[in-house]
Amino acid sequence: MTRPYRHIEVEQRREVFCVRLRHPRMDESAICELAGELRGLVTDEGCRKMALSFGPQSPECLYSVFLTKLISLQRMLREHDGELVLCHVQPVVRDIFAACCLDRLFQFLPDFEAAVSQRTE
Repeated sequence: MTRPYRHIEVEQRREVFCVRLRHPRMDESAICELAGELRGLVTDEGCRKMALSFGPQSPECLYSVFLTKLISLQRMLREHDGELVLCHVQPVVRDIFAACCLDRLFQFLPDFEAAVSQRTE
C-alpha cells in the first residue's frame, strides 16, 4: 500500500486485501471518507479480493449510508472481476444485515485466514 489511510488498516495477504476499520464509530462524513479509501484500494492499489473486518469491536455506524457504501463497494469490485467478503461479524451485526435483507448479498467468513484460504484454493 503506497498511501496512508485515515479510516482503515490494510494488510495484503497473498492476493487478498485484509481491511480493518480503525474506528468503530463514524459519522456520515467519516463514512464517506472511508468509502473513498476503500474505492481507492480498488482503483489505485489494484485490489480485487477484499476481506473487510467488522471486529474485534463491532462497528457502531451501520446506518443506511454505511450499508449503501458497502453495496456500492461490492458492485465496484464485481465490475472489476473482484469480490468482497465480510469477516469477524458478530451475531448482532449479522442480525442487522438480515433485518435489511442484505445477508443474501454478502458472503460472511469467520476471519481473515478463512478469506485468504478460500481465495487461494
